[in-house]
Amino acid sequence: MEKSYEEIGCNYAITTYDFAHKLGRGAFADVYRCRKLVDGKVTPDIYVAKEIHIQRKIPNMEELIMKEIQLMLQLTDDNSSVVKIYDHFKSKKPGEMYIIMEYCEGGDLEKYVGENGPLTEHEIAEMLLPVAKFFAYIHSQGVIHRDLKLANLLLAKKLKKGEKPVIKITDFGLAHVMGQEQMAHTTCGTPLYMAPEIWSRDAQGYSNKIDVWAYGNMIYKMMYGEYVFEDMQVEKRVKEGIIRFPKLRLTSLEAMDLILKCFRRDPKKRISFADIVKHPFFTKTKFEVFDKVFDGYFGYYETPIDNNYDLINDPNCLKIPEEEPTPYDIHNLKVLEEWGKNGHPK
Repeated sequence: MEKSYEEIGCNYAITTYDFAHKLGRGAFADVYRCRKLVDGKVTPDIYVAKEIHIQRKIPNMEELIMKEIQLMLQLTDDNSSVVKIYDHFKSKKPGEMYIIMEYCEGGDLEKYVGENGPLTEHEIAEMLLPVAKFFAYIHSQGVIHRDLKLANLLLAKKLKKGEKPVIKITDFGLAHVMGQEQMAHTTCGTPLYMAPEIWSRDAQGYSNKIDVWAYGNMIYKMMYGEYVFEDMQVEKRVKEGIIRFPKLRLTSLEAMDLILKCFRRDPKKRISFADIVKHPFFTKTKFEVFDKVFDGYFGYYETPIDNNYDLINDPNCLKIPEEEPTPYDIHNLKVLEEWGKNGHPK
């Protein structure tokens, strides 16, 4: 049942926006697709209305929301990669606030990957390079997002064949502004994407490199259709520090190298976004063979994330078991190319 104008309880909302269709519900907010009203008539432009329910049990929640709005407005002025905010206001009904935002008809990448994944390396690079450039910028400005995930990356339009994707970043509710040498301490984020230093609850805190760990998780999910640490014991598996690469597809040396550098346990040794945008995964020509998926080829290749691999300069550093060749025999491109031509290895 859709919410009526009377239930919204805000004269400004009633006279300015038509809340036509409910898109979804979160822990603290309902989301609507809406149109603007001019002289009582509905205009063709579509927006998203986020109706936020202020929780008394969360200290300073209203203040935190206003900080999120101001940060998004500031970042939108500097960068087109952020979902635009067009309006925001408080309801006359106690405990309700509204944010009117840009409508991204393509939906979020979590849903897109679920329906279309695993994606090719070319698709992943097109979608995630602009994201890396944006995060390189906000990190240089002392901002960390703290909830980077596929669900917070939106496609501005529904993708058609041959079109280049336009990605918009949203949900800065956990974002934090700090000096370059400062550390954050609040345990927050989405468990599947949280870096080891957040789980450890170390008194020293954590830096903006937690966003890099989350970025590596997104690459992995888009490439293999699953998360690195996907079961119910996420915290335990992250602390164990074992990354498993599925054998179901060929993966380029550049892609594997970038993933491993995003997942270095020591944040100081983890790659930065400034270096990610210059990584060969985004700059080097891709080989079509690396976008081939082998249906039904099961199993994993496991490796510790503590090893400081550099596959670009030393392709042989990642040792592959010799009993059976796998799609991760990355130091032998002739084998990979042969498999790409002839299909599933016998």
